[in-house]
Amino acid sequence: MITTSDWKNEIKMIEKLSYRTVESFDFETVCALPQNLEELFFMFPKAEYPLTVNQLEAAVKSRFDSTVILYDEEIVGFANFYEVNRNDYCSIGNVIVKSNFRKKGIGGFLIETMENIGIERYNVSEFRLSCFNTNTNGILLYSKLGYKPYEIEKRISRENEILALIKMNKKKIE
Repeated sequence: MITTSDWKNEIKMIEKLSYRTVESFDFETVCALPQNLEELFFMFPKAEYPLTVNQLEAAVKSRFDSTVILYDEEIVGFANFYEVNRNDYCSIGNVIVKSNFRKKGIGGFLIETMENIGIERYNVSEFRLSCFNTNTNGILLYSKLGYKPYEIEKRISRENEILALIKMNKKKIE
């Protein structure tokens, strides 16, 4: 059960959030966000654990608008676009929130920030993201934020497990 004090604490936390473009001096901190192989797989399925600066740097160079979320001045989240189709859609990827900051509204702030960047810079009307079926918290967050499944793709994990990659989208409200 969520209490009034829980809501007040979440509002106080959100008031202290900001964002900026990732800088090279942030890479080590971002690399430390995934705490285990599963978290890294959810964030960056092609990466090898542990995430290294070289892997992250290559991803940032090949993607768009890599962004960090700050609580006060501490990095607590990261995301970017892996695909931009100007005036149409952006695909959000590499999404992660620092473990002890989860379930406090930061994931929603991160996705909303990326949506705002997409609207302002690329004039898009749709956002896409993908989430593995085993990432229940991610699926629930994205659904809560208005994302709906539109396609399911079969994937095989490094452990040879069959997974479903659930592709979700959200249209901008005009």
